[in-house]
Amino acid sequence: MTSSRLTFTALLITVAWIALSTTLFFYATSMREPTEEILFIRISGELTDSTKNFVENTLNVAEYRGSRLVIISLDTLGGYVDSTEGMMTLLDKSEIPVAILVDSEAISGGTYMLMASHGAVMKSGSQIGSCQPVTATGEPITETKYVNYLTGLMKRHTWLHSRNETTAELFVTENLNLHAEEALELGVIDFIAESPEDLASKLDSYVLVKYRDGEASRFILLDRDEVGGFDVIQSWDFEDIDEATIREFRSTIEFIAVPSYLFEFPVGLVMPVVFLFPYLYSAFVVPFLSLTVTATLEVILALISIVNAVIGVGCIVLLLSKKEKSEPKTSKTE
Repeated sequence: MTSSRLTFTALLITVAWIALSTTLFFYATSMREPTEEILFIRISGELTDSTKNFVENTLNVAEYRGSRLVIISLDTLGGYVDSTEGMMTLLDKSEIPVAILVDSEAISGGTYMLMASHGAVMKSGSQIGSCQPVTATGEPITETKYVNYLTGLMKRHTWLHSRNETTAELFVTENLNLHAEEALELGVIDFIAESPEDLASKLDSYVLVKYRDGEASRFILLDRDEVGGFDVIQSWDFEDIDEATIREFRSTIEFIAVPSYLFEFPVGLVMPVVFLFPYLYSAFVVPFLSLTVTATLEVILALISIVNAVIGVGCIVLLLSKKEKSEPKTSKTE
């Protein structure tokens, strides 16, 4: 067999290898179904972009695994406004319901996050509030431009989740502070729980409902027998959620959120590979992160297929480079 035929045959085998790997990957993807699992994370300290990346990873892994619920244990004195607002947007877009459990305190940015959650829960004696914006040195910001914007942000998310907007507004304008019992009485949280297990046990009797309110849609956490009074768009029934396995997820990669400026002109033209990142993230990173929670068959199959495909592409590149080197150079005759 000549060298060119041998190369051609090797290329066909490699392409078939990649096709098989791709088929295996899509098969593994199709195996994913909702699991009796709660994904649990802990957030403590300052709210930063790293925190936002952690939340983003968690929600993507939860969706990939088909988790029924995400529980965030929150203990913070606040953080950066853009990071906090970014996490609120992630909660807004999440396909998986998110419950936040305030461990000790969720001050400032932590209260904003709590109001953006599908289930707002506090431990006995925990505290929320003090949401007036401050400078980097801790000086209060009183300019109405900023105060009004953040007041609107707080009220919008409180309204979105059918909680007490009047009280929530005071978190920003009056630096109101509430402990768990007061927050429950005033209708800014859904219930009190002492642990993730206790939260799941109490959530068992609830249904999360997305309902129509005029032209808008809102969320509300209801007892199962109260659902009939709403124009339901979508619902999540938490029946038997207390029997689900609670698995803790710890962030292993914090740098995977590519800065937005990399997608802007002219950087995108110089490094067009950055446009592939969202696809690489879904195909490579999320399955890998899922393995850090627990190794399921579908995740292992997906990762094996990805590795096989990479090997196949590498073989094609190697074969083509060798073919170029082996081709004889034509010489000129004068």
